[in-house]
Amino acid sequence: MQHAELNADCTACSVRATSFCGAIPLRGLNTLARSRRLVQYDRRQTIVSEGEPATSFFSIVSGVVKLCRSLSDGRTQIIGFRFPGEYFAISDSENYATTVEAMTFVEACQFPRSRLKRLTQAFPQMQARLLDMSHRYLAASEDQIFLLGRKTAKEKVASFLLSYSEKFAQESAGSGHRMNLPMTRAEIADFLGLTTETVSRVLTGLAREKVITVGLSHSVRLLNVNLLQRIAGHWGTHEGGPARAG
Repeated sequence: MQHAELNADCTACSVRATSFCGAIPLRGLNTLARSRRLVQYDRRQTIVSEGEPATSFFSIVSGVVKLCRSLSDGRTQIIGFRFPGEYFAISDSENYATTVEAMTFVEACQFPRSRLKRLTQAFPQMQARLLDMSHRYLAASEDQIFLLGRKTAKEKVASFLLSYSEKFAQESAGSGHRMNLPMTRAEIADFLGLTTETVSRVLTGLAREKVITVGLSHSVRLLNVNLLQRIAGHWGTHEGGPARAG
């Protein structure tokens, strides 16, 4: 399904405060609105493909996407996820470096590269915000390298649950952090460098230990966040969030 263009008021954007757009003053929002279009993608729709001409930059308004890279023989690897307020498909080269797929219904602001360049020239503070977000993505990549190389399967799954909960956990009084994971067990396994069977076994074990509960439709509730932090190797307050998971 092709994406649909919508009209939207930047002043009413629910994620403007956390996205790079938040660096633009109110007087500049009309310029911002003229520089982008709001587009929608269905679940599992490919938004951009690795190797295609990098013509646009995207900022997520709602939903979750996954970033993948592939080898010449067709093997692929999930290298990260992006969440509301975060961006993807920015590129210094002429072609996209990753394939990006919508994991849920997604709304995003699409900026042609030429207009994004003019925006950063007109609003230098936006460039600073983009740089800060890029630094966080780089730190996330370093965390992921450490996770893949040194952590056990149980530590990996615990770290993933903690990082995901940073953005999407809904706290219910007395019942822990509850969230719905849009990714499949196979996708979690791919991201963590595990097998699907191992991820399922670890989740079952954590549920048996009453650290989490696993419900229907990929629903997970964190019952004992402190214990999950210790399992993950986080001895203080857990850090990072999904942006630090990819």
